[in-house]
Amino acid sequence: GKAAIPLLKGIQERLSSLCIRYGTLDAGYDYEAIYKQLHRMNAKAIIAYNKRNEGELLGLDEHFAPTCVREHSYRYDSFDEKYQTLKYTQPSECKTCPLAHDSLCQKVYKVKMETDIRKYCAPGRGSEAWKKLYNQRSAVERVNVYLKEFFQLKNVRYRTGKRAKVHFDLVTLVYNASKLAVDRMRRQLHESSQIA
Repeated sequence: GKAAIPLLKGIQERLSSLCIRYGTLDAGYDYEAIYKQLHRMNAKAIIAYNKRNEGELLGLDEHFAPTCVREHSYRYDSFDEKYQTLKYTQPSECKTCPLAHDSLCQKVYKVKMETDIRKYCAPGRGSEAWKKLYNQRSAVERVNVYLKEFFQLKNVRYRTGKRAKVHFDLVTLVYNASKLAVDRMRRQLHESSQIA
């Protein structure tokens, strides 16, 4: 987690033309400073939440969405860029609830991101959009595991310097070349099967 902030700052300084929209990280990077750095870069943080000896929060579900009196979770609806506010709408269970017209239940619930930047990110935690973005991270993790297991990146004998960089560059070059070759072979097989 400590290396993430210098890495993000380096990307912002050296690759300013690169537009980063989302920072998709696992629970090991769940630090407020990383959320703030991504926010300064105008990127959304999609980071798994890491509980740290925190008790149960009253009035919120496991994804920090507000709950009604009967503890039904409000649904994430949208994010307002101008006001940095997440909008939650009334649960469907509340439409038939006798308390729906009471002053205790609200139809819309808005939460500012700055309330707690770790808990409130856009899109809202637990929403389909959040899950879809977070699942993209798993594709990258599969490549990392593949490089470590089959291309011996976990057994680099050089820890620093030019030799370690050359080793890493050669491994990634071989991986990308083999992936390109496999993709071309698949495309040729697909084209030949369509012709036949």
